[in-house]
Amino acid sequence: MQRIEWVASLSVGNKHIDEQHQKLIELTNELIDNSNAEFNSRLISESLDELMKYSKYHFEDEERLMRKCKYPDYEQHVKEHEWFVLRISSFCLDVIEHKQSVTEEMIHFLSAWLLDHFAVKDQQYKSCI
Repeated sequence: MQRIEWVASLSVGNKHIDEQHQKLIELTNELIDNSNAEFNSRLISESLDELMKYSKYHFEDEERLMRKCKYPDYEQHVKEHEWFVLRISSFCLDVIEHKQSVTEEMIHFLSAWLLDHFAVKDQQYKSCI
């Protein structure tokens, strides 16, 4: 699976948020790099857990900024965040319960969701923050 690369077009013009987005890409790339690790390895479980925790931290920051600037599509954006956290939680449970290791489906979801979210959804609040 191909690693995700940060490109300038993903920037929302806020250094703090851009750095967090880059960190999310880095965490996803760690999963991609280790996707051939042994089934249910500690490394994969820890990576998924860290991705989930960091996502929640980032979403709280981003949502705070959107509330502060009274972003009109705030509620819909929060739903996008909640959906992502639910999917990551589901992947974590599957790995912990030995139902699967890191699969192409998981990597594809993470990569596609992050890139779409940064390139499309987050660009919509860019002028607000």
